[in-house]
Amino acid sequence: MRPNSTATVAEKREMSEGHSSVSMVVIDDNPLSLEFVSTALARPGLEIFTTTKPEDGLILIAIHHPQVVLSDVVMPGINGLDILQRVKQLDPAIDVVLMSAHETGAEGRKAIQQAADYLRKPIALSVLRERVGRLIDKHMAHARLA
Repeated sequence: MRPNSTATVAEKREMSEGHSSVSMVVIDDNPLSLEFVSTALARPGLEIFTTTKPEDGLILIAIHHPQVVLSDVVMPGINGLDILQRVKQLDPAIDVVLMSAHETGAEGRKAIQQAADYLRKPIALSVLRERVGRLIDKHMAHARLA
């Protein structure tokens, strides 16, 4: 699957006209989760890039340098804990939110402490909008001040 952007043409035009914008990369091997998250969090000024492949997610992060990364923990190949570690090496200021339906061991719990947040699946719409929305709001406010 090719990485996708859910930003509309109008939102892209608005961003290119100098309006403050924030970008986010969402990585989950479940396409339905990607659709749920991108639909729930979509708003003007936010560009969301999604992919089902962790390797493509790292490419999207390197290209777009998002302010927020939302990643599943359990995925084939590169897992969410690896994504967290690589993002923090690239830029410690990027907020990484991990989500999982599975329990993590002691090593995973320790790594998750470096994340901006951790969400247990299934994620309630209100919880997703509140907790990830708070991070988006923080970055949008910062972008307006810059």
